[in-house]
Amino acid sequence: MIGAPPFFKTNIKLNTMKITINKNQEEINFKTHLNNIITMAKQEAEYGCHHFYYHVPKNQGIDVWKLINTVEQETENTVYGGHKCYKGGEIRFTIRD
Repeated sequence: MIGAPPFFKTNIKLNTMKITINKNQEEINFKTHLNNIITMAKQEAEYGCHHFYYHVPKNQGIDVWKLINTVEQETENTVYGGHKCYKGGEIRFTIRD
């Protein structure tokens, strides 16, 4: 009967990669989404719509609730989300009359 193979002690060196996050790019992405939402709200209001949906892309470091609160502040609460407005990667914004 052949015995188990001998245990070889090996030194394994793992390659590590340092990932840096560009905070300036995150801020630019946030402002771009903010401006897109405000532009959409203006267009939808001109068409007479009372709500619209905005798809939030993943993996861009965007805080959805911060985005919703900033939209509400920038539009002086004429465009708002509400506490149940985010579902499945989309935000439902409502336009006040």
